[in-house]
Parts: sequence; structure tokens; C-alpha cells
Amino acid sequence: MEFVASLLVIAFVGALVLLLNYYRRLLNDGRREYPRDELIYAHNFIVNEWQRIVSVDPATSYAGVAAGALLGYMLSYTGGVYGEHYESAFFHSAVLPGLWFIGQPYLKDKADEMQWPSFVRKFIENDTTFFFGLSVTIAAQSLVAYGFYHALSFLWVFFNALVAIGLVLYYFYKRDNQEKGGLPDAPRRENRI
Repeated sequence: MEFVASLLVIAFVGALVLLLNYYRRLLNDGRREYPRDELIYAHNFIVNEWQRIVSVDPATSYAGVAAGALLGYMLSYTGGVYGEHYESAFFHSAVLPGLWFIGQPYLKDKADEMQWPSFVRKFIENDTTFFFGLSVTIAAQSLVAYGFYHALSFLWVFFNALVAIGLVLYYFYKRDNQEKGGLPDAPRRENRI
């Protein structure tokens, strides 16, 4: 039951992050008026955002999401070494996504400098989906730990989920600015006063 709940919460948090990213891109588009269909059909936005994120390199992207989710899932149960259903606040915090966020540029430089294997360099270049999978899974697993066992403080869970989601959204923002892409699927209209 807990595994199914974990999957549902991961899907919910992931969809929430993708939806927030869509609205961030939409509101930064520079327009003042938006058609109704750009604002209310959330299921289409989530699918379109997912395809936009994965479209760079689908094989590496899906592998990155799977690796990030698996690492986040395994780290969330690391506290179980101390006892059954004992949750570690460290492994349910936004510290690990924060470390990846800070350390990824260094890894990228080192991968080029030290001639690491091509698949490692390719993975580090396209790490957005890994970071997405890791952050969403850690945020979702801390919500599950609070919901099932009340093993962590709600404020701790809430604050760390906000930080992890904020890091992912900022990561997407940085990537969008590097690509100079606003909303590729929506034509820009003149601002009307």
C-alpha cells in the first residue's frame, strides 16, 4: 500500500511541478491577454511540458528520470537502517537536490576536462530530468513519510518540499534562458492596453 501511495504522490508532485513550470513560462511570455485554452486545460499542459523536457534526448532523459527517482526512493529509506519505519530528516530534506544543483556545473567542467566516457558526459549535459526525478521523489517521499507515519514534522516536510520544488523550477528557468525559449507552442501577440 505504501509503494502505491508513493507512486501516486510522486506523480502528483511531478505533475504539480510541470504545471507550475508551464504557468511560469506562460506568465513570463510578455503578453497581457491570454486565450482561455492557454489557462484552463491543465492535463494538456502537463503532457506538453513533459514532452518539452524529454524531447532534447529521449533515451538519456528517461534514463535520467528513472535514475533520479530510484536514487531519491533509495535515499528516502536509508533511515530504515536505524529501525523499521524510522525516517531520517536528512535524507528527506532538500539538501541532496541542493548539492546536485550546486555541484552540477563543477561536474560538467570536470567531465569535459578529464575526458570522462561519452555516456557520462552526455548524462551530465542533459541532467535536467535526473534533477527533476531526484527532487520530486525526495519531496514526495517526505510527504509520504509524514502522511503514513508522522515521522517528520509537517513544517520540515512542507519547507523542504517547497525548497526542492523551487530548485527544480529555477533549474528549468535557467535552462529556458540558455535556450532562449519562451512558449514555443503559443504564438506571441501584440500587447493590448
